[in-house]
Amino acid sequence: MSNLSFNAATFFPTGSIPKGMTVADVNGDGKADLVIVDEGAANVAVLLGNGDGTFQTPNFFAVGNIPRGIVTADFNGDGKIDIAVTNWSSHNVSVLLGNGDGTFGAAVNYLVLGFNPYGIVAVDVNGDGKIDLVTANYGSDNVSILLGNGDGTFNTATTIGVGNSPWDIKAGDFNGAGKMDLAVTNRDSDNAGILLGNGDGTFQSMVPYSTGAGSLPRGMLLRDLNGDGKLDLAIANEGLNNVVVLLGNGDGTFQLAVSYGTGMSPWSIVVGDFDEDGKLDLATANRGSSNIGVLLGNGDGTFNSVQFFPVGNLPWGIATSDFNGDGKLDLASSDEGNNNVAVLINNSNVIDRGILFNEIDEIIKTDND
Repeated sequence: MSNLSFNAATFFPTGSIPKGMTVADVNGDGKADLVIVDEGAANVAVLLGNGDGTFQTPNFFAVGNIPRGIVTADFNGDGKIDIAVTNWSSHNVSVLLGNGDGTFGAAVNYLVLGFNPYGIVAVDVNGDGKIDLVTANYGSDNVSILLGNGDGTFNTATTIGVGNSPWDIKAGDFNGAGKMDLAVTNRDSDNAGILLGNGDGTFQSMVPYSTGAGSLPRGMLLRDLNGDGKLDLAIANEGLNNVVVLLGNGDGTFQLAVSYGTGMSPWSIVVGDFDEDGKLDLATANRGSSNIGVLLGNGDGTFNSVQFFPVGNLPWGIATSDFNGDGKLDLASSDEGNNNVAVLINNSNVIDRGILFNEIDEIIKTDND
């Protein structure tokens, strides 16, 4: 049994106009840190975690012009977390190699050969054991692939066409072929596009799946939501104020979208077991209603009615981790309107059924003695 609950949001300053965000342990101390893009200041803000749900004053690292999307990974194989950021108006990716102590080297920029990149994923798309970068280019209706050299540098981008105004992008093996495939949300086509990989860094033509007329899909995630061992899609639809779930068939195809209401204008989405019942739940940052919406999962790929938790003004990004070390997943959202990040600590009262029944047995035994 569970009672989902979060403490009131605690706010920590970032920089000017925070947008995309992620969680990583950038200084190797075993505590979750926040890494957030500041569009207005053309930098990345790194907020080191204290391990108790609070965060230190941010350190800033310069990137390109109007940065928006972000991903972290180890690009050069030195065991330290690095950062890659998509720069909307300089049409490139900034790569910042980590020093392992929460600081980063100067950005090195790589053109994406497209316009207005936002979504970005770090994954090995050609099977050489080196991390590559793939971006969704909103202004040029294509996806860019930058193959990694394994030393933190990247090759000249190649591109493949997708739908209109691609926003977010994710990678996974959708058909069990052992090759990385791509999924992209095409905002102005009202669909999600699937590009099956050839295993050499190239991809087959996109196959579209409707997210609903007028849906304007934004953020997306890939996860096995119904426990059948196949990757599923969950997408935040700005235009319809909902989340759609497309269950995967395991052969690279997906079922029709099923929708669940959330807050107004959801822009980003994460997955986790927030009530600790062993079933995956969804959470969205709802830009239009200044809250986070949590949809508890039933374990079969369906979800219950949304529960709302207020954050700041104009939430954009969303991330989840155990920020205070109590074993429960917490939530964080970058709030563009207030130039901060809102952190919600999970205080759900989770009762283990096995423990509960054991306690009842003990009470019955005591009463019978």
